[in-house]
Amino acid sequence: MIKTGKKLVGLLLSLVMSFAVTMTAFAAEPQVTQDEREYLIVNGTDIVHVGEDYENPDTGEYVHWNADARGVDKSFTFKIRYSVTSSSFTVHSNKVTISADAQVEDLYGNILSGYNGHKYTVSLIGLYYRNLQFEVGGTQSGTISGLNNGGSYKVQVTNNDYLSDTTYLVGSGTVSTS
Repeated sequence: MIKTGKKLVGLLLSLVMSFAVTMTAFAAEPQVTQDEREYLIVNGTDIVHVGEDYENPDTGEYVHWNADARGVDKSFTFKIRYSVTSSSFTVHSNKVTISADAQVEDLYGNILSGYNGHKYTVSLIGLYYRNLQFEVGGTQSGTISGLNNGGSYKVQVTNNDYLSDTTYLVGSGTVSTS
């Protein structure tokens, strides 16, 4: 009986050790997953995935991409100091109209006067940049033609003029099929 008990304890101990080694080996294997989601780059450094809003609590900057806008290829709102570039999206014509409206605000969201004429650029990026220069002070629009219907493009909004560390370019824009 003692011999059977030793065999049973030995068998159980062997089974437990085998299970522990298997679990350790499994836990030690790194789990690598590839993130295939499209992304956008904010101010050249931060990566934000499509459908996600970018918020920087340290600087107060943000970009909100509206994926549900009807009748437009791309719709967005922004609060930036320098620039933002979107991820790729598809245009549904060989010509689009880009509309944008922006103002200069302080840290607390107050619109600052004296910035009418402050320049910013909205670019459509495909094989090369197609730029439309806008000014603060109302909604402006422009048309870009010669596009590849069904082609992939990006939008970039760039602040062209100097802003202090406590002011932002705040606005919205759309890329619509013409």
